[in-house]
Amino acid sequence: MISPIVIVIALLFIALIFNIPFARLKIPPIIGYIFTGIIISNLFHLDKHTIEIVAELGIVFLMFMIGLEFSPEKLKSMKKEVFGFGIAEMTIVGLVFGVVFWFFYNIDIRIALILGSALALSSTAIVLKLLNESREISKPYGRIALGILLFQDIAVIPILIAISIIVNKDANLTQLILKTIGGFLALGVFIIIYGRYIAPFVISHATKTKSDEIFMATVLLVVLVAAEIAHLFGLSYSLGAFLAGMILSETKYKYQIEADLVPFRDLLLGIFFVSVGLMVDIRFVISNFFEILLMTIVIMSIKALLIYLMLKLFVKHNRIAIKSAFILSQIGEFAFVVLALVGKYNLVDSILLQKLVVVVVISMILTPFIIKNIYKIADIFDKDIQNFEEFNISAAKIQGHIILIGYDKIGQRIARKLTKAGIPYVAIDKQIELVKQGLKNGDNVIFGNAANKRVLEALNVEDASAVIITTLNEEHTHLITENLINLNPNLNIIVLTDDEIEKEFYKNNNVYVVEKSKELAEKLIKLALKCELKMKKG
Repeated sequence: MISPIVIVIALLFIALIFNIPFARLKIPPIIGYIFTGIIISNLFHLDKHTIEIVAELGIVFLMFMIGLEFSPEKLKSMKKEVFGFGIAEMTIVGLVFGVVFWFFYNIDIRIALILGSALALSSTAIVLKLLNESREISKPYGRIALGILLFQDIAVIPILIAISIIVNKDANLTQLILKTIGGFLALGVFIIIYGRYIAPFVISHATKTKSDEIFMATVLLVVLVAAEIAHLFGLSYSLGAFLAGMILSETKYKYQIEADLVPFRDLLLGIFFVSVGLMVDIRFVISNFFEILLMTIVIMSIKALLIYLMLKLFVKHNRIAIKSAFILSQIGEFAFVVLALVGKYNLVDSILLQKLVVVVVISMILTPFIIKNIYKIADIFDKDIQNFEEFNISAAKIQGHIILIGYDKIGQRIARKLTKAGIPYVAIDKQIELVKQGLKNGDNVIFGNAANKRVLEALNVEDASAVIITTLNEEHTHLITENLINLNPNLNIIVLTDDEIEKEFYKNNNVYVVEKSKELAEKLIKLALKCELKMKKG
């Protein structure tokens, strides 16, 4: 018997074989992970169920982080996208594909509609991950995609209920519906209490320890508890995680939580994509290659067309409808759950089910390429771009602001003077007591570790006019400066230091230095605003 360590070594080795050349060709690593899963599944006998459980955590963390970007107010403003477009997409696409299965494959109409609904689902894991990475999720088409995907997560529940009713004829429909509605209401009440009171209370105590490990462990606990409670109420793990993230988005811990969870999310999502590849039998694909390829093209084309026609009725701009339709044209991961249940109860021919599983995988493989080239695709179908811009309709990010890293006595003085002068700024500190004090003072201060690149990105370093670093730890200041230079080489950076070696480093990188012994808040602000600061290149 092959040891688990050998399998892990093989998995990592094969993933690198694919992803290193893929990275050079600018092909997303998602593709490499799926191919890795395909090869591993045909080399070793694996416990796929265990891998699928671990993989689901990837979606849980992804949905939690998406939730962090969407406050309850934002979600309220998305009612049309979630319930309007979401219901319309599931109904129209599900019905059309259901009729196709009923007419061409002579399948019982009830089962046909369930299969149609499975094909109406799109991939939350792939679409939201790629839109997040490209920062397109707040664009109009990204917002529509998010709304529809959120509704699809909810729609999985009635689909599974429908299967249980068909299989178990003694099942009480009214009881099942009431149980589901009760689950939604109970989860809503729990998430409000949990997200507003319990989770922030626990996190605040974790921050007081000033230990990054304890803070990270606490955040992981917060996410997993929310996911598990949703599951206990009969709902999906990912829905619970999303709602928890949404409530926590209004807290001062948002940016640090986001930064700490990224490594876990990316690692577990990688496992998820490997698990997708595990479902493919290469021999079966080879023997049915042309039929499967044709099915994939037809299903994705019909789905994109139906979504486009539906959105065209409600969306003002044609290009938004085109982009939304194409990025949702694939079939999602929850379709595997539906197809697995249908196969378990022998409701459909096993050969057709295997073909559909492979179609789902191929559609997922094609999705990164579609999203990467979505603007080119839109240009093909809509040449009229003269008077059209896709504005970011989320809360506009601050621009031309000063970032103040460190909210100690010096930082507090600077913040007061910036406020008095009406200069936009955002301050950040990783000492929770100082952050609380700043919020009481009415200063724009958030909790987070500025040495983390993800936190700096969240502060919109690209569009900042200057950064003032008042931290007294030389090593910490050096690391922050390096990260800032990597993110924006033209950024005006001002640091406090007396260290001669460090001064040499800053001088070589065009960083402005103020000696600690001569430090004055006025001096730092003047440097940040003075016209003698280097002009931004380009």
